[in-house]
Order: sequence, then structure tokens, then C-alpha cells
Amino acid sequence: MKKTNDELDSIFDEKSLHRTLKKAKYRAILRTVFISALVVSFVIAVLIKGNSYFINKQGDKLADRLITENQVRMSPNTYTNTDSISIGVLKGTIKSEAFKVIEDKVIPWGTEEITYDLFGNLNASFSMSSTIVNDTTIYHIPNGQREMLFYVPKYKYKLYANDFDMIKDYPNDKYMEMAISFNKNYTLKEVQKMLPTSAHQTWYWVDNYAKSTGYRGETENGQWLLGISKPSPQLGAKLTTTKIKTEADFLNKLQKTDLGESKNLKNRQKNGLIIGVVITGTKEELLSLRTKPYVKAASLGAVVDKY
Repeated sequence: MKKTNDELDSIFDEKSLHRTLKKAKYRAILRTVFISALVVSFVIAVLIKGNSYFINKQGDKLADRLITENQVRMSPNTYTNTDSISIGVLKGTIKSEAFKVIEDKVIPWGTEEITYDLFGNLNASFSMSSTIVNDTTIYHIPNGQREMLFYVPKYKYKLYANDFDMIKDYPNDKYMEMAISFNKNYTLKEVQKMLPTSAHQTWYWVDNYAKSTGYRGETENGQWLLGISKPSPQLGAKLTTTKIKTEADFLNKLQKTDLGESKNLKNRQKNGLIIGVVITGTKEELLSLRTKPYVKAASLGAVVDKY
């Protein structure tokens, strides 16, 4: 039985409608996929930008804190260049290069890498370490330079460093740094007046130690001590932005990173805050302190060629 024209038209209309619906469905799917891709891309872009913004903000805050801390708590004659900040997912890394300046000579001292997160948690790693040879000798690794030792006046030690005898045999074409530990506390002005002008005073050790009359097993090797920096001529002055000239200046700086310690030191200022000094120069300039009554110990640090 042959189909009528109306029936044929109905069949073609159904097929046409089916194709139209199928195309519309594909278009809807493509539109949904496209919109979803745009939304996902937007969300990812926002997350990446937000992660970068907040990690950078936390990194800048941490870097500013480290710079402020270094102004009052840093190894003598040591400077840090913090110029590398990398960003990861919810974390960042700050890389710093440390170097020591003796007169106008620079010694690489190591690198420090601090990983941090959005909550302020920190993890530090160092490319440097110290090796103890005996009670009065420590070497810095990897450069092999000597590290200065410091002796708190109020404590007793079984053995005190006296490296004046050692440096008198050194060549004349060397610059040296030496830590002088005092016999008691002095004010900053007293120290600046009583030391010979031939030796360059570059760092003053601040007393933040509890009272004691007993023996102390270990000396301080200079890392993270509280101190007032007075940069060595020319080069050191160019490398620092620290402008601390008095104990009050120092305490104001310390207050920004450690309010409790600052208050504690303010209460003990009457007896003087300075218990040691670091000096630099030639062996003749350093030997000018050899017979001074205020010298309790003398510990040699890094040595560099003069020329």
C-alpha cells in the first residue's frame, strides 16, 4: 500500500525535527562546556593570582621582619642580601646570601633559605655550619675561616681564648677581625673612648644574659648575638642602612622585634649594656689591645689578604 503525500511529509518533518533537536542538544552541550571552561579558567586565574598576592604579601612581611631583626641580632661584620623570593602553591621561599666584610674585603659566608606558608610557619635551612676543633677554636664551613668566640663576663670558663700570641706571627699583609670579651659591663661611650683608635671598632656585644656566678660549658660563637653594628670604613657603611648610635637607638630597634627583651634590657642599663667588641685591622693594630686590663679574652676570626 503506497503512502500518501501527507504521510511522507509527516515522516520528513519528524526526521527534520529529530535532526534539529539533536543539533540543539549538541549546541547546548558545547555551550555548557564552553561556559564551564570559562568559569574554571576564571576560578583558576583567581586562585593563582590570589595565591601569588597573599604569598607575596606574607613574603614581603617576613623579609621586612628579617631585615629589622638583622639590625640588632646578626653575626659581627656579617651582611645579608635578601633578593630572591620564589612562590609555590600556598607557600613561598626567601633566599638570602650572607657575606662578611673585613675592612674593604668581602668573604662569602653562606646562604640561608626560609620556606614559609600563609599562616606564618617557617622552616629555615643553611648552607653553612661550624666545626669545633678545641675549646678555643671553631672553623666556619665551607670557607674554612675561623669563627670568633665570645665570653660573658659574669660567667666563668675553664679556658679563655688569647689569640694575641697567635697573630703576632702572622704576615703584615693581612686584615683580621677579633672578638674582645670584656672583664665587666661598660657603656657604649666608655668602650668607644677606652679602646685604641688604631683598631677599628665594628660591632658591640650587648649583654642579655641572666645573672650567674657558675661555670658555663660553652662559649658564644657569634651567631644571633645581640649587638650594635658600626660598619667598617667605606664598604661596610655602603652596605648597611642601620643608623644605631646609642643604646637608646638599639633598644628602640629591638622593641620592634622583641618587646619583652627590650624592656628587660632597659631595666639593666645602669651598669652598661656592652660586654664585648669586635675590632678589625692589621696585626699591629689588633695587638695594641694586648695588655689592656679590660680584655678578658681575645678570639681571632676571619683573616683576609690586605692586597
